[in-house]
Amino acid sequence: MRLTELAHQEIKKFLKHGDRVIDATAGNGYDTQFLANLVGSEGVVFAFDIQKESIEESTRLIENAGLSNQVIFLHSCHSKISITLPDELIATIRVVTFNLGYLPGGNKELITKPETTLSALIQAYDYLTEDGIISLIVYRGHPGGQDEYDQLEKLMKKKNWAFKKSTGNQSHDCPVLFLIRKT
Repeated sequence: MRLTELAHQEIKKFLKHGDRVIDATAGNGYDTQFLANLVGSEGVVFAFDIQKESIEESTRLIENAGLSNQVIFLHSCHSKISITLPDELIATIRVVTFNLGYLPGGNKELITKPETTLSALIQAYDYLTEDGIISLIVYRGHPGGQDEYDQLEKLMKKKNWAFKKSTGNQSHDCPVLFLIRKT
């Protein structure tokens, strides 16, 4: 099973209609669409991406699926969650998703970086409900990917967060899925 499918399977266990969620890296919009379907018309997805093309592509996907009413696109870095979202949303977000690396089909030179991702992850954790979950897929097979992975795992251990780790396969540079529970 692909890690994105495993992440979706786990997220389904947590989400219900009316929930609030964050897609911290909207990319091509597939996680955004998945989340929007789960939260329904009473919920909301805050979808972040720093790349204009990502926001445009994701917006088209969401509009074509008839899900525009429950998605708010934010053309902003995921490290600006606490600047972009109001304080009233702290401890109200049920799920946060991250797919790190670069935009599939996009410029492979534009990658997520540890300094912004670490900040984003800490902020995302603060915004989670007590029983919330963060899905974090880290792609290690590109320049900078292994360093980002190492720093993220170190942060999770330092913070003593409860997390489960799954790998795509046994290669040293395969993707890794972290599921972080707020308890």
